[in-house]
Amino acid sequence: MTRTILLTLGLAALILAATTVVIPPTAKLEQIAYKVEETTLKIQGAGVATLARPYVTPGEGYVYAGMKIEFLGAYPSIQVGADGQISKTFDQNGFVSAVYVGPDASKVTLVNTAKDQVEVKVRITYTYVKASYIPLNGDTTLEVNVPDGKLAQGFNAMARLTIEPYASYVVKSVERPDGTPATVYRVEPKVVEINTPGKYKIVIGQGPAMPAAMLVKSLSKQTASVAPNGEFAVSGAEVGVPQGWKLLGYVVFAYTADANLIGKEVTGDMAISGGLVDTVTDVNQNIIVRSVSYLIPPVWNFNIRYKIAIVYGEGFKITSTLPSTVNVIYIPIVYKEAQVKWLPDRALVNITDVDVADGQWTAIVMQLPELARIVAIRTPGNAMISNATDVKLVWGGGLRAASISPDGRQAYLVVQMGDTKEVGTYTFIINWRPMRIPVVDTKGRPVSQLSAVSDKFEAAASTGYVEVKVYKPEPFALDISYKGVKAVHVEVNSLIASPQPVTLGIYTVKIVVVGALNQPIAEASVAIEGFPASGKTDSSGAVRFPDVLAGTYKVNVDVGGRVKVSDTIDVNGDVEKVIKTPIVAVVGGVPITTLDALATVGGLSAAGLYFAFARRREPVAEVEQI
Repeated sequence: MTRTILLTLGLAALILAATTVVIPPTAKLEQIAYKVEETTLKIQGAGVATLARPYVTPGEGYVYAGMKIEFLGAYPSIQVGADGQISKTFDQNGFVSAVYVGPDASKVTLVNTAKDQVEVKVRITYTYVKASYIPLNGDTTLEVNVPDGKLAQGFNAMARLTIEPYASYVVKSVERPDGTPATVYRVEPKVVEINTPGKYKIVIGQGPAMPAAMLVKSLSKQTASVAPNGEFAVSGAEVGVPQGWKLLGYVVFAYTADANLIGKEVTGDMAISGGLVDTVTDVNQNIIVRSVSYLIPPVWNFNIRYKIAIVYGEGFKITSTLPSTVNVIYIPIVYKEAQVKWLPDRALVNITDVDVADGQWTAIVMQLPELARIVAIRTPGNAMISNATDVKLVWGGGLRAASISPDGRQAYLVVQMGDTKEVGTYTFIINWRPMRIPVVDTKGRPVSQLSAVSDKFEAAASTGYVEVKVYKPEPFALDISYKGVKAVHVEVNSLIASPQPVTLGIYTVKIVVVGALNQPIAEASVAIEGFPASGKTDSSGAVRFPDVLAGTYKVNVDVGGRVKVSDTIDVNGDVEKVIKTPIVAVVGGVPITTLDALATVGGLSAAGLYFAFARRREPVAEVEQI
């Protein structure tokens, strides 16, 4: 008869729930250092001039980001090429006015196609960037110093902060240094650009996400006036926003002029306020008028004041403390998400007649994360736009504005201007880099034997990282497994090129199996349930598993097929666990338990027990412990 001893000591349920890691939305802060040089290149007929990237860097941590070459004149015989990314801007006559060269290009070549020598005057701006990423979790206040340290001689500084469109965060306000004009920075809901050195404070808070591909439309311009020492306000309710569109904000132009005798200069000012105000220009100019001779003395002082601002939000207000009337032109700007289909190498944007109705102009605007680069735009009429930044194209008797930013992350294209329009499908050709997420252990070492599955994109794993082939600018989820066991659930809310590593707890587990008298039990089979780790104990009763994922596991011990013991183990670091069995001896490979030993009271010797169990190798003990 087989006797089974079952000891149930409240064994805890196996805990293998994967950890959740959140890669939060981020704000990218770029400290930008740039150096401007003007030079004249003498290029012989049919000759070539070469411009190379500079060797001097502005300071530690800065990375070369490319150069801009501006032509200080018209040079129709000059052609420009580069051994890397290049984008061009053309003037109203169709001549190249500027060239943007990416950081992957080591040199730029200017070719003179004429027979005679040409002297080409150029202004070259070399740009370097030092980038950092600020995780966004609730309201965030950033103090930004421009520059952030001492720069090499000849370099100037600026800074740019960017929040990805799909993040539910916006810029709330920018506080500039005392005494500086409002024009020292530019701002919009997702971007701040600072162009003057100083100490700034940027407040970021929760706000609406914006489409990565959208239609932006200008409604008709409106006029108003502000009485002396008065104010004028627009709440947004009076704006006829087309159905399906949202109010983005307004372009506001406030201006006035007056004439006064010298010594009686105008006092007061006018201010434009609203949700988020981007002051484009602020001019206060005095012009004293006199005749050529002394016929009319310089007594009259003409004062001209005007401000142009983009105000984001539902409304704005103009307040004047001037003695003259302020005239106002304001233009409501609306937007809506574009009808877009995202594919691995392109985005298809469909434009209908309804989309281009009721506006002065309508444009497609695309803003993508840093993993993407817009290569070209194909119109419904099969016109191809590529390597072009801020260009004006002849279109229906007028001009069509189009641009792909030099870094390829942004693009705009006007699809309607007045009565001229082009509806249909626009194709944006896009190169996406896979998002590579490093996976390391607690000692920073790359982890192997990984696998991964994403809810939206194709994912693959290699030693030390998981690569996700994103092609749509939106958050996604990712499950990473180690040795076939789900290790971590990752929620990715920011498509950045250098995300923080995901750290897995991988530790060494040592199991020691002993008997009832604490003697080591060799050749015991040990397995960790729920994780691919199993082996046999050595002569010291120990077995070592070097790479076990953190978690709470059930450890199963089997000795000779007759004694089975289970216990739990918490793995949150290197750990050693002693598991005790009711074995008093192992004779000829047969474990003899304390229960078997009781039989000696009935007259059987140890040798008798051995021969008895050699004939019947049946289980005699199953023990669960905690």
